[in-house]
Amino acid sequence: MVFHKLPAGPVQSIDLARLLGLGLGLARLGREVEVVAPGARFGENWMGLPLAPLSALNRPGRYDAVKTCYHQSIKLLGRCEGPVASRQVRVVDRTSPGRDDSNRAELLACQELVRSRASVVILNNHENRKRWIELYGQTPRAELVPTGCPAEIPCPGPDPYPDKRTRILFLGSIASPDSAGMLNLAARVLAGRARIHFVGRNKTGMYGRFSPLDPAIIDHGEKGEPVIWDYIRRADLGLALAVGPDPFDNDLSKVLYYLRGGLPVLLEKPVLQAGLARELSFGLAFERADPHDFLAKFERLMSGDFRQRREQVMRLCAERFSWERRAEALDGILRGIAAG
Repeated sequence: MVFHKLPAGPVQSIDLARLLGLGLGLARLGREVEVVAPGARFGENWMGLPLAPLSALNRPGRYDAVKTCYHQSIKLLGRCEGPVASRQVRVVDRTSPGRDDSNRAELLACQELVRSRASVVILNNHENRKRWIELYGQTPRAELVPTGCPAEIPCPGPDPYPDKRTRILFLGSIASPDSAGMLNLAARVLAGRARIHFVGRNKTGMYGRFSPLDPAIIDHGEKGEPVIWDYIRRADLGLALAVGPDPFDNDLSKVLYYLRGGLPVLLEKPVLQAGLARELSFGLAFERADPHDFLAKFERLMSGDFRQRREQVMRLCAERFSWERRAEALDGILRGIAAG
């Protein structure tokens, strides 16, 4: 598994959570797994996964199949000659998504490398699979391995919140000016009703001008597992905000984490998991950038009683969406390309 940076320390972001979940899942299936990353050395280990330097990719026959994890990982293959499955978080074209303007040329170049080098391209959802086929055709073929969540979660720890006021959790990165703007608007709308707690990293500067957060939002910074589960299990509501107007760009892993932890979720359209929250009767979606609909849906959720459905939702997510299930799908793809 080729990763674009050296994995280190506790899991504090979804990219590391996915890497760890899929890597350990493949290992449980009996596969020999190595994470190849810049700066890694033979003999090192991260969270139970062996590491290897980029030079390992140049050794003929070392790997039966190689999976690259993000756009830029395809550029790290070097002289690797084996079959490649390349995962793309979202499929970029010449105009969308808008938040990728500053990096568009690089991302498009990476996609061209994937088109010419990979045996399979792996996408998270049907929207991105459709976009890939429209842009690049059926070669390489496009397969799905959606985002996931842990089958097992840690036992409860101390309450991480500073007070008992109604707790609204926004977990994970703020990855666009749009989502930062809506989060700030939500804080103003909820003034006197609830407090928004942000656990993650503000990455808006990577997509243009940095967008600061409203002072009313309590910024807890990035937290690793198992601590994030205490934020989830002791919150009253989880927030999932759109990064932009395009459904393909709004596949948010945080929703599965909220649901796995038994936390009802308030989603902004067009987040793709809105349908799942509705199916489970464990969340509502509000119209994009609409503070009035946001408040109306917030009040509906806060007046509901989710206690009877909580355990059922948690169990269903563990069974249907676990990283182990996703690893089974990935294993089938990798065995297929290794067999030729």
